[in-house]
Amino acid sequence: MAQKRSFKWIYCLLLMFGLFGLARLYYRLTDDFRVGNIHYQLPFEAPWKIPELTAQEQEQLSHLFKQKFTYIGKGAQCYAFVSEDGEYVLKFFKFKHLKPSLWVDLLPAIPPFKEYKQNCIERKQHKLFSVFDGYDIAYRVNRQDSELLYLHLLPTQHLQQDVTVIDKIGLSRTIHLDDVVFLVQKKGETLRTRLRQLLDQQRLQEAEQAIASIIGMYISEYKKGVYDRDHGVMHNTGFVGNRPFHLDVGKFSKEERMRDVNVYKKDLEHVVWKIDRWIKTDYPQYYSTLSPFLAQQYQQWTGEILDVSAIDPQRFKKKRRSLLF
Repeated sequence: MAQKRSFKWIYCLLLMFGLFGLARLYYRLTDDFRVGNIHYQLPFEAPWKIPELTAQEQEQLSHLFKQKFTYIGKGAQCYAFVSEDGEYVLKFFKFKHLKPSLWVDLLPAIPPFKEYKQNCIERKQHKLFSVFDGYDIAYRVNRQDSELLYLHLLPTQHLQQDVTVIDKIGLSRTIHLDDVVFLVQKKGETLRTRLRQLLDQQRLQEAEQAIASIIGMYISEYKKGVYDRDHGVMHNTGFVGNRPFHLDVGKFSKEERMRDVNVYKKDLEHVVWKIDRWIKTDYPQYYSTLSPFLAQQYQQWTGEILDVSAIDPQRFKKKRRSLLF
């Protein structure tokens, strides 16, 4: 009898490990892209307005969506697909991380679960608001530097447009665009990719021009009263051709005080430090040239001298707003 119980426990454990392994394999193969993960019925009245398309924009989108879009990866907020001509990226929002989980929904609204459940719901709604606000601000105020062709934050009925996407494992899916949250953006390359290409070929002057373009973009945004709370400068900024842009604008914020150099210099310091640290780590042979150039750029826009070596990295681990205001 004891031996039978032991076999049952072993069988159960093997079954659990097998199911876990299958789940991990599924996520690895598919990145968990499912139509259900890009649909969400908002449980509140949304403040964002869908921008009206001009006739020219409508025609451009209609022509664009005749192409198929192939999966290229995911980020913290979106699944991304590239157009057949390689010029555009179609992104669908990942609501899996922007809405309460199923087990939270199943919790009864009675003590002691009620308060915990409400906190989870409010935390997810706050996160969703923050992400949607970021894209909305970028589209309205900073559209050129975001290379956003179109932003669709709420379900509509006027698009009447389907698109075919090819997922990570090669399956074809047709998605009705009126029903989902999505955006269309020009495809570019990251600052990290551009600098690697240039520095591998010892083209230091062009590398400096690329860095100056990115910093100039940040300055132009500060002067509009907007800034990016995400300081993943090396992978979240880059170029379409030679035009600098933000690949991900989900953490954009509107703040009029950012127009003041005494405020934005703190943010710019973080940007410069991120680029400086990457060069020091990945291309130390050029650090003695590019680090002074970064300091010169900072001084040009703030009027102050910056000693990057004196910066305490711990200060950048604090909450974003505590750094600025």
